[in-house]
Amino acid sequence: MDLIPLIPPIVALSLILITRQAALSLFSATVAGAFLLAGPSPVLAVRCLFEDHLFPKIGESSWNLSAIIFTLTLGAFATLLEKGGGFTTILNRLLANKSQDPKKKLLFGVYGLGLLCFFDGLANAVLLGRVARPLTDSLRISRQFLAYVIDSTSATVACVAFISTWIAVQLSFIKQGLETASFDVNPAALFFNSIPANPYCLLSLILIPLVIFKAWQIGPMKNAKPVALDEQSEKSEANSPWLALLPLIVLVTTLPAFIYFWQDGETWSWRNAFISDGVPYAMVAAGFVALTTAYLCFPKNKRTEAPQHMLDGAASLFPALIILICAWTLGSMFESLGTADLLKTMLGDQISPMSVPLVIFLIGAVMSFMTGTSWGTFGLLMPIALPLVLKLGTDLPEDELINLISMTIGAVFGGAVFGDHCSPFSDTTIVSALASGCSPTSHVATQLPYALLAATGATIAYALMWIGLPAWLSTAILVAALATIVLSRKTSTS
Repeated sequence: MDLIPLIPPIVALSLILITRQAALSLFSATVAGAFLLAGPSPVLAVRCLFEDHLFPKIGESSWNLSAIIFTLTLGAFATLLEKGGGFTTILNRLLANKSQDPKKKLLFGVYGLGLLCFFDGLANAVLLGRVARPLTDSLRISRQFLAYVIDSTSATVACVAFISTWIAVQLSFIKQGLETASFDVNPAALFFNSIPANPYCLLSLILIPLVIFKAWQIGPMKNAKPVALDEQSEKSEANSPWLALLPLIVLVTTLPAFIYFWQDGETWSWRNAFISDGVPYAMVAAGFVALTTAYLCFPKNKRTEAPQHMLDGAASLFPALIILICAWTLGSMFESLGTADLLKTMLGDQISPMSVPLVIFLIGAVMSFMTGTSWGTFGLLMPIALPLVLKLGTDLPEDELINLISMTIGAVFGGAVFGDHCSPFSDTTIVSALASGCSPTSHVATQLPYALLAATGATIAYALMWIGLPAWLSTAILVAALATIVLSRKTSTS
């Protein structure tokens, strides 16, 4: 059996494990793929890499080009909201009224703002850490608990929110992975269908308010102590809450509106809008409108600083975009090399089509934990998983195949986000810890039991999907079980 098509993914995975550098590893894999496709000549390999795979993926696809522009735009948008100070005011006003339990009120407020900052995971973590840390210190809440609430909300909500710096990337990965499908691919519809098939993210988001409500501290979190009051950080500058809320309202309303009005055809509908070729253009246009609104809402006395903040926010996402471009290129090479065909031949009858989501979730969870990269896991798994499902599901009716594809997409996303919560190498983990004022090591140790609880629930949910239960029912069963477990615990008095 010719194993040559497996060389690029093996190179990528091996280098990610050794170097912890997703961009370098994926690029090295594309170079290996170019030599395999073009032969030993460096000149032909370089031409193959750029002419046949890299440039076509960027220049010939409006989806991919829009993913780059939209992601950079929302990076600038997120930084403007962070620097504007509106979220600081929202949190301070939340605590203005007396409460019987100010600790819970603050933590629920942080969680609520985390859901509100759905547009970017890293910006979410940085913003809430800076805003909430002085308040949690004054209320004698451990910084590790704050880091858990922030980290478990940030990447998780960005992964399932349709309006975020992740969505353009997610849609482009879905579209690329299904280029060989025999049916019309609707990336947006598949994304929405994948949400109930992403139990890890949903269980993580539901676990947080349950843990806050019951003050449920397990494992190392029991030993996490608040810092001395004289170690408090300086409070963030407060401004009108509308500096944050108005740009968010504009973003949330303009994006679906632009998608709807950008559609083609005589009969207009939401379904037609989301499968229209105008979606990528609508996303970019809405992003620019939201960014302009954020600029106009920026405090007038600091307006001259806004352009630099926008540049910094966009630049912060360049490493992620390099991963994205390398992943696109590698996926194109997988198709040319026939990697999915080889995997199907190797697996044979050893794996059933309906077991793929469970297998992919476990592989993604291990990979993201060992590498600390969610987008790198997306980039390596999605170009393999979706073509594999198409090959294994050739005998399935189209509606069942689409359902299986949605579950596989959810499994890739959920498994990848697990690493964001547990790996000491994850950028979101490190940023959440530093923004909250605790060490990344202590944050990983205290968050791990909660993440493993959600991952265990997700594994059981995928097992239920394997035996034939719908994704939404499988996830709902585990949500009910998780709520029962946590609510049955005694409320901590610490």
